[in-house]
Amino acid sequence: MNEYSSASEHEEDDRSSENKLSDDDTYLARAVVAVTASRRNRRRDSQPMHNSRLTGSMRVEKIINGHKEIIQDLISMKSDTFKALSNLLGSRELLHPTCNMNVDEQLFIFLSICAQGATNRHISYLFQHSRETTSRWFFKVLTAICALKDEFIRPPDYTEVQALIMEHSYKYRLGFDVCYRYHRII
Repeated sequence: MNEYSSASEHEEDDRSSENKLSDDDTYLARAVVAVTASRRNRRRDSQPMHNSRLTGSMRVEKIINGHKEIIQDLISMKSDTFKALSNLLGSRELLHPTCNMNVDEQLFIFLSICAQGATNRHISYLFQHSRETTSRWFFKVLTAICALKDEFIRPPDYTEVQALIMEHSYKYRLGFDVCYRYHRII
């Protein structure tokens, strides 16, 4: 009888472990359903962050083609100068248009941050892009502008005294006299 009783005990243990596994599986399935449902409800209740009627490129077009003082106030550059710089960066393939952002918008974001000292959050809201996208394009345009530095940025010639200083020597003499005396001592 001991043999039969031990066999029946093993069968009962197997059945209880199967029930236990199915209970664990049921619990896990219910937990997954609950988490999925709560996420779905959260998405329905959430409000979209970028909900302006104007996209970033539409906003840039409106500003570029608008009043000449507005673009000057926003990016410290005239419209024709902006268009020339945008065309230059595009034609040299330093900046490439994407499906979500054209070269004008990329450059406008960069110049807005530089000219206004605008924050990433503010620019992201204005142009309806994520903060990561705004940051990424800022640094891409910065790299493109730096590629043009040798062609457009030339340091002044320090061997000559500028005409403005020579004409108003009384205004600047004190500073130059101090420099001259210091230079002679060394």
